Amino acid sequence: MIFFKSAPKQPWVDWAMTEWKALAVLFPGARRFVLGALFAEPDRWWSMAELGGRAGLTAKSARPYIARLLDCGLVRTKQEHGQAWFQPDRASPIYAELASMMVKLSGKSGGATILVVEDQPATAQVTRILLESWGYRVLEAHLAEEALRLFSERGEVHLLLTDVNMPGMNGAELAHELRRRKPDLGVVLMSGDVAGMLPRGWAFLQKPFNPSGLARIIRRELEHFVPRINGSSH
Repeated sequence: MIFFKSAPKQPWVDWAMTEWKALAVLFPGARRFVLGALFAEPDRWWSMAELGGRAGLTAKSARPYIARLLDCGLVRTKQEHGQAWFQPDRASPIYAELASMMVKLSGKSGGATILVVEDQPATAQVTRILLESWGYRVLEAHLAEEALRLFSERGEVHLLLTDVNMPGMNGAELAHELRRRKPDLGVVLMSGDVAGMLPRGWAFLQKPFNPSGLARIIRRELEHFVPRINGSSH
């Protein structure tokens, strides 16, 4: 459960404080409590009373804050059984960033480990820094052969994020091999060659990419098994 009534007191408070301050500025007052409750279970549809209760508010006092989030396009609504229901809107351009921020502030990264394979060390380092800042555990390899070794030696890996064009075994071949070993492995292929022939059926991230694009595709590919990592379901 995420309430955010005060800045989080956790071992990771130094970097979490930056996120907390940003959240307080962007969503002052009780709006951030409502947002925190929504993102605690982002796939759930909430009634006004349920959402107010989880945010520590009455339904009446929660109403204006929910209305503001609707106006901002961060929340969507539906009518069912004579009442309104609400949930975060995944179509929002900042959904992935907000979701990552909420995961970080709640102290739960989902336990997801991402194997990043990129033959350009600078690109690999930037990608790793971004992913780790969002709470993921990251293994970094610069060639497919190194990735295969890490996959075997370092325990559970939940998602492969790999460049396509690399010396030796390419990213698509690596993805096929690792998916053979672990059929439910999430896979995202990266490439700057839009004209190249990419295999169908894999998630694809065009290079160069921006942080929001990376966050969005990573969360999308992890969603189907993150509840199992957490030991819960939505």
